[in-house]
Amino acid sequence: MSFYLAIVSPLDTPLFEAQFASSKGAPPPSASTTSFPSWSSFSNGGGESSAPSTPGAGGGAPPGTTPGLGGIGAGSGEKHILQMVAHASLDAVEEVSEGTASLYLKAVDRHNEWTVSAFIASNVKFILLHDTKNDDGIRLFFGEVWELYVKAALNPFQTVNTPIRNPAFDTKVRVSAKRYL
Repeated sequence: MSFYLAIVSPLDTPLFEAQFASSKGAPPPSASTTSFPSWSSFSNGGGESSAPSTPGAGGGAPPGTTPGLGGIGAGSGEKHILQMVAHASLDAVEEVSEGTASLYLKAVDRHNEWTVSAFIASNVKFILLHDTKNDDGIRLFFGEVWELYVKAALNPFQTVNTPIRNPAFDTKVRVSAKRYL
């Protein structure tokens, strides 16, 4: 139960990225402990262990990453995979958005065990990779992140279509994720 958010400009450049784990509870015991698909031969460095690693206990997640309950964001190499999946789904998002007037597009694409949901407002795409079904929470999360994005874009010190590096924006997005996801 992990999430990866990417806000993408009309020019398909990333404006903001965040990874976070769900605050709704742990996955069932049969869930995968890695973000690689269940059929993949990759592992988390040396073999599968049944005991989860904890940050600060020697083999935890690297600093700056979120130890995803479904494994999303467990390492820097996986961040590149998440970026690839999010940006590869942009074509599917644009195809689906042409046929609907809705801002929220649920389950636009699926890549292995990840589902891609999107929210499109004023040509800015909000892409969320998730491994659980929580349509109402995701819709509410997108609405709040859109509001936060509009406030950040109206800041006179923020240049249009440039990455958002405001720590207050990041904090508010994470609080919203904790509330809805």
